[in-house]
Amino acid sequence: MIQATPPKTSPLRPSSRRGLEYPAEQVAAARHDRPVVIVHGTLVDKESITAYRDYALKTGHPVDLRTYKSVQDGGRIEDSARQVAGHVNQARQELAQTHLDELKGASPLELQGFFQVDSSPRGQIVTAELPWLLEQVSAAVASTDNLSYQLQQVEQRLAQRLGGQEWADKAAAQMVDCLAPKATLVGHSAGGFVAYAVAVNPRSPGSSPDLSYDGGLGVGQVVVLSSPIGKGMSFPAPPGLAEMPFYNLDSKVLRPLESTPPMQLASLNPFFAFNYALSKSATKMAYTVGTQLATAMAVPLIYAMKPGYEEVSGFSNFFKECIQGKPVPEGVTVVAVTSPDDKMALTDRSQVDDSQPNAHNFEADLQLSAAELKRERPTWGHVQMSTKPVQFLQQFDQKLLDDPRQAQRFLDPANDDGSRYHVLQVIERRCQADEDFLTSQPLLQQSLQQVADEGQPFLDSPSALAQRILDSTAKN
Repeated sequence: MIQATPPKTSPLRPSSRRGLEYPAEQVAAARHDRPVVIVHGTLVDKESITAYRDYALKTGHPVDLRTYKSVQDGGRIEDSARQVAGHVNQARQELAQTHLDELKGASPLELQGFFQVDSSPRGQIVTAELPWLLEQVSAAVASTDNLSYQLQQVEQRLAQRLGGQEWADKAAAQMVDCLAPKATLVGHSAGGFVAYAVAVNPRSPGSSPDLSYDGGLGVGQVVVLSSPIGKGMSFPAPPGLAEMPFYNLDSKVLRPLESTPPMQLASLNPFFAFNYALSKSATKMAYTVGTQLATAMAVPLIYAMKPGYEEVSGFSNFFKECIQGKPVPEGVTVVAVTSPDDKMALTDRSQVDDSQPNAHNFEADLQLSAAELKRERPTWGHVQMSTKPVQFLQQFDQKLLDDPRQAQRFLDPANDDGSRYHVLQVIERRCQADEDFLTSQPLLQQSLQQVADEGQPFLDSPSALAQRILDSTAKN
């Protein structure tokens, strides 16, 4: 999820504001100033998901939120993904240039402070390479093409300069991320489908230029809200859409009629009430079946006008080539958020393959009453998935504590380090409140030790935080 993390020693604030929206000056910067790129769903605009923008800004993240006309109108997913990937690169370029400008003429001590380098022998090796890194990232940022690929190449060369040992890969990734932070993608519905497509189809040697995205190399975490990335959208229509015609009849005709005195009086007769309820149920079924049949017959026309609708279905070529069976790249964390109250993106169709250590499913509680669900339109649960970031994060954090096995999965090194750091913060807060928590969870404690053993020479690395938690537990 979107993480709130402690600021750097001297939080850097962009001196120019070109494309990103920035937190208020009094808000502590998120770890590495990681940008959040947010993608709304179809038939709506950016206003439908502003709750995630507001939350990201409050927790110190720069934000890219805009209306994607192609997503809104059901355009091709690959076109929308190309736009999103471009905005990932723009965000990284903007933040990298800001950091580079602020670091011009910085002393070695100031560089150490910015990169949060410790004084260990590994830290000394890292410090010696910082001037070279600034030079290389500056050259990459000055170019207009394939920014994330260029930064990946810088990262790989840096790992070799650090000695090419086991710790060097993660150290190089942290150093580049600190200057040109990778993005967190948050997407709802079709927007989640687009965000996921960007992340699992990064540019690589031999990849199709039309179906792979340079910006995919610049993604650290993806939060997919109610999107059928597992099996594709229900055919011909999900229950939420199929039930809409009867909902309109019920809300505009039947319910007002039921509230009239003559109808209420008639309903006192148990035989009338029984027959009315029976015929109302039958009418709902007929409307639903009729809608499904009508939609199935209209599918060719719908898909011709809105090709994105076809591409999110499980039988489309795009789904088979770019979504189905695609592994989540190492170093990227995907969290697929679903809800049983969502009648549009059904849970069993919207879960990621969590046999991968960096792919996770989270079932959220929308906290909607049965009365509210009955009163509101059938798509209400789906809409609400884009409005509750605070509640979802609280539930997510609690799940990590209630089931430490989930926390252990996030601590796997295949995950994004920003995600791992957030999970460790959750564990740290719990240990501060309950001194015996970690000692009562030996497997979790073992996972923390494995993270600590990575020995990264940065004060804000997962390994440093894991070691601090272990040291604090040992003292108690």
